Amino acid sequence: KFASDITVEIQKRSLALLEMSTPVTKIWDGVLFAPIVGIVDSKRSVDIMDKALNSIADTRASTLLLDIGGVAVVDTAVANHLIKIARAAVLMGCKTIISGISPAIAQTIAELGIDMGAIQTTSTIETALRDAIARTGG
Repeated sequence: KFASDITVEIQKRSLALLEMSTPVTKIWDGVLFAPIVGIVDSKRSVDIMDKALNSIADTRASTLLLDIGGVAVVDTAVANHLIKIARAAVLMGCKTIISGISPAIAQTIAELGIDMGAIQTTSTIETALRDAIARTGG
């Protein structure tokens, strides 16, 4: 009984942490912002995608800003997760701009030969925000 109570409590807390881990917030009419911090694994990327797509549907956003400046490591898996999120958003009519591309991240993506395709990237959230607001006509 005690072990099962602890397991249930751990699961509840894990879900609560996951909910707080990547907020998707409306920051301008038609613009959503998702700051991604820490480690991105398959489970977390699915959560980020679910939150982003639901937020796009709820707000009818035309632009999603994903800021990866706080991501610990960007490797092939992380880059592929980001590309999947961006492509899914496009299917819903929402452009994705990935910001926070540091020199190290840019070098890693280039060295790994990862094709970011038509996904817009910027080094700063300020540039991404300016571009997003310009897209809305604001």
